[in-house]
Amino acid sequence: MRESGVTFESDPGIAIAGTLCLPEDSTGASPVPALVLLGGTFGDTRDGDMDLARNPYASSAPKSGLLRRIAHALADVGVGSLRFDKRGCGESGGSAANVDAQSDLRDAIAAIHALRARPDIDPSRIGAAGHSAGASHACAIARDVPAIAAVGLLGMLYGSLEDLVRWNWGRVADHWPRLSEPQRDWLRANRKREVVGAFRGEEFIAAAARGDDRVRLEAEGVSLEFDLVGFRQGMQRFRTRSRLEQFREVRCPALILHGSDDMNVRVEDALDSYRTFRQAGNDRVDLVIVPGLDHNFQSVSADPALRAWERFTFASQGKSVSQVALKALSGWAVRVLRAKVPPL
Repeated sequence: MRESGVTFESDPGIAIAGTLCLPEDSTGASPVPALVLLGGTFGDTRDGDMDLARNPYASSAPKSGLLRRIAHALADVGVGSLRFDKRGCGESGGSAANVDAQSDLRDAIAAIHALRARPDIDPSRIGAAGHSAGASHACAIARDVPAIAAVGLLGMLYGSLEDLVRWNWGRVADHWPRLSEPQRDWLRANRKREVVGAFRGEEFIAAAARGDDRVRLEAEGVSLEFDLVGFRQGMQRFRTRSRLEQFREVRCPALILHGSDDMNVRVEDALDSYRTFRQAGNDRVDLVIVPGLDHNFQSVSADPALRAWERFTFASQGKSVSQVALKALSGWAVRVLRAKVPPL
């Protein structure tokens, strides 16, 4: 495996920095297939971790390194990858304050073009794999880049953003009576958004639906002003285009990979995505649900109370990424991208 830093231009004057990961024997004479790896809401850096520029929780959350681990697993089976810092994060240019879903998509497509320009990458065997919110960008790439070879959809949301926050914040409300006072104090100090959202979530949703840019809400002695712009834009996208319409544009092979105990996005979303892909006419879709794993493909505690607490604190992100999940993704990539697996 060989890794090197790369930079490519997205919007004029916006330089995106990333890491190219290649199998050891890749050359211009023997180009390899590759995937662009896309992080989700909590995957701001090229390795798939949070950055303070976009996430206030970055300083208190362990680093799972999900995208880095995926890149290394792919290289082991002869598939290259490009992962990058999101705009305004890490070594990438631009301002994180000015990003939205469309700028993230433009950066992702620019990464595809950067791979196509390399002599050691086969331009006919380039795909995209997105985690969480990045999975929606992978679908959009399939729409905007017709020659894309494959898309991997990891922990992808199927339902609405409203239901997503209701489910996640509702978990905090459900467990609140059973938490100790020190645990509540920790959440009040370190997870203000979740505490307020747990008890005022419907008002948050209503303010976004009204078109408000910001709203201040208070609960359990915590007052917080929410920025609603990104959430409102996401609500509108889901209303404008159904998943059936979106999936009809994905004509290439696709993988839906999900943990059975995902506490960010329900595992039922994976089942709904698979059914809708088939309904849309794509019969080259693989569905893999790995037992006992959460959103970042790490193991969950058997104790429901501990499982919830590890989710609230992001402690679960300090666990190892499942080799079963990594092998499911890399094995699929080998098959659909026709990679030549290096000998052991």
